[in-house]
Amino acid sequence: MNKIIKLIAIVLALTILLLPVLGEMNGGNSNEKSMDAGRNDLDRNNTGMNYPGNNDKGSMHEKAREMYDNGSRMRDNEGMMGMEFMHRGNNNYGSYVTFSVDNTTGNVLNFGIAGIAVFDSINIQGFDFKDSTTNGAETKISNKDGSLVIQIHDNPAAVIEIKTNTNTNLIFNLATGVSATKQDNIIKIIAGNITAFIVSEKATSINIAGSQVSINSDMGDTVFRASPVNMPHDNMEERFMGEVMTKRAGAEVSVGESDKSSIVNYSDMNVTVQSIDRNHMRMMVDSSNHSGKFVFMNLDNTSLTWIEGQKISMYLDNKTMREVMTEQELYNASESSFWLNMIGKNRMQAMMYIANFSTHQVDIVVAAPVTPTPTTVATTVETTTPATTPKTSGFEIALGAVSTIAAAYMMRRRV
Repeated sequence: MNKIIKLIAIVLALTILLLPVLGEMNGGNSNEKSMDAGRNDLDRNNTGMNYPGNNDKGSMHEKAREMYDNGSRMRDNEGMMGMEFMHRGNNNYGSYVTFSVDNTTGNVLNFGIAGIAVFDSINIQGFDFKDSTTNGAETKISNKDGSLVIQIHDNPAAVIEIKTNTNTNLIFNLATGVSATKQDNIIKIIAGNITAFIVSEKATSINIAGSQVSINSDMGDTVFRASPVNMPHDNMEERFMGEVMTKRAGAEVSVGESDKSSIVNYSDMNVTVQSIDRNHMRMMVDSSNHSGKFVFMNLDNTSLTWIEGQKISMYLDNKTMREVMTEQELYNASESSFWLNMIGKNRMQAMMYIANFSTHQVDIVVAAPVTPTPTTVATTVETTTPATTPKTSGFEIALGAVSTIAAAYMMRRRV
């Protein structure tokens, strides 16, 4: 009888020792599958966009998606992160924007945003192509006498600026399924769930015929700008494009992964990002025109970092700026003010109005999180399992095994 009891005790002891190992092995496989599924979901949803399927939007959509996917792989292989174009042959692969350049005509081909085709081509009548150069988040396409320049920016708003010093005709050929409408000299573009706008400072005529938008411009700037990808969307975008056309929009600053930035100057304004750390960003802004201007900002939680509920403040020349509650209030402001749009935890839009210009220092500061003061309350001390120690699979069986050993020992005592 004693030998049987001892044998039972040994078997149960071995079972207790093996259960955690078996449980960890089984749980590990389950966790790996879960992590792989999460990564696949992240890959599919990385841009927050709905991509057109290969069967319903035609070859140009397939080309835009293919360029975006191939570009993402090449950028990853090169360790390239954040807003910056990779130039390969005639192709430009950005974090947000992809396109090709015809090195004979200077036409922009297969322009897409986050894998969604927007333009089959952008043509400029009489464009005598000189060269295409890439510098960080900007690609510049120039003609030989410098009278026409196309600047394409890799940023959440996918900005295209066409600067001309001569009368010319601009033709935007829309990709399949993309629509264009005009209201008050602002052209609205819909491509999938992307909304974008085109404005022209000195347009003499604007015509939309089928899938073609034609703008005759008597010098001045023509600007394409999308509602920023992966940013909170609001009804402010069309109004901002109106300010671009009147030159009250000074600049747009985008800062993201690896602290890389894109700066678009919509008028005679200079902006430099001087420093970025986890809770403080400093810029210097200047303009030769002393009237008030707007500066638009697209920031994400890899440049500045914040948690939900933290207060974000802006300072102009070390003085606190007034925060307004709506973008309409900011558009009507007469004193320097700012407005924030922080829908979600990861990205933020901000816009500030600077009432008059010299050289200004702008600081964006994330306040330190408030630590609540602990309240002393008499409580009964309870022993709890540390949170870092996972519950072992089969723990209930192990308890049963211990109980069985104890019972066997008691039986032995009675015998």
